[in-house]
Amino acid sequence: MSVRPRSRVVGVSALAFVVVLGGLTVLRAWNLEPPTHVQSLVVDAGAVLVVAGVASHAARGERIGERAGEGIVLAFGPCLGFAVNLFVPVSTMESPLWLAYPLVTGAVLALALGGLGAVVGHAVRVVKARKTSDSAS
Repeated sequence: MSVRPRSRVVGVSALAFVVVLGGLTVLRAWNLEPPTHVQSLVVDAGAVLVVAGVASHAARGERIGERAGEGIVLAFGPCLGFAVNLFVPVSTMESPLWLAYPLVTGAVLALALGGLGAVVGHAVRVVKARKTSDSAS
């Protein structure tokens, strides 16, 4: 089992933040607004990719609690990028307190997607372990 250092987990999350925020900001700057159903499909596909990435990470670890925490950190990057892109253009027109919205929303999304990914990854790991023990018998 390969265990990645925590700094790598944080680095991947930071890279995901930059990619998501950069991509969405470019689309906003170029005034490319696809239809609502296309935007929904992109958001849903992004959520599935985040959950799949966290699940893959969690499935490789031995301690589910530790991997679940790392999964939430992994999910935080893209979730924060999405939330910043969504709320900052609106919230900067309001009071500075509104700047907390992206952070809180990103954390809630990361908790939900990271937790779901951790559960899926743990389930995959348990199924693999059972198959291995059944085939060894």
